Amino acid sequence: MTTATIYTIEREFGSAGHIVGERLAKMLGIPFYDSQIVDMAAKNAGVSRKIFEGFDEKPTNSFLYSLVMGSYTAAGSITQSSDLNMSDKLFVEEAKIIREAAEKGPCVVVGRCGSYILRERPDVVRVFCTADMEYRKHHAIHDLGMPEKRIEDAISKRDKKRASYYNYYTGKRWSDASSYDLCVSTSTAGIDGAVDTILAFGEMLERQRAQRSK
Repeated sequence: MTTATIYTIEREFGSAGHIVGERLAKMLGIPFYDSQIVDMAAKNAGVSRKIFEGFDEKPTNSFLYSLVMGSYTAAGSITQSSDLNMSDKLFVEEAKIIREAAEKGPCVVVGRCGSYILRERPDVVRVFCTADMEYRKHHAIHDLGMPEKRIEDAISKRDKKRASYYNYYTGKRWSDASSYDLCVSTSTAGIDGAVDTILAFGEMLERQRAQRSK
């Protein structure tokens, strides 16, 4: 199976979006990018991965969190500042890596504002993975090894961090369906069903692009 499409996946915590992306990339035989983006960003910036990983998809501090829950955004000014904090440096490096990966050809990028970073490319399918809370709790406990105590609170906190990071660096709302081309529920479709749905959607868009180019 071949593809001319790049897929970006934002995901609620516990929705198995990472697994969906991994299986999608394997089925298509294309590169998969998730946490290894942090390794590549750290190498490019000349810092330890441990330094960067603490800022990955997380707001910089409580003040930033309060800002992103309002209307403030760094999306328009982040690359113009020479005085970047560690979170900003990580975002800039990750954005470079994601753009370079897209330039090389079809791939799957999970998280890290990939849908926004590649927003001007016509060959990108922007996906958001969601699931009901019971599914997410089960996945977090049984597949991710998280403690059962107060698991719902832990999941909600992870979502808030991802949302604040995305909102801050994009000026958009992480959970807003209008930011994506396709929203898919793994608790409804299952992981394989979600992959099949994304594949079918991507193939449809490819056919449409091919028709327009004739």
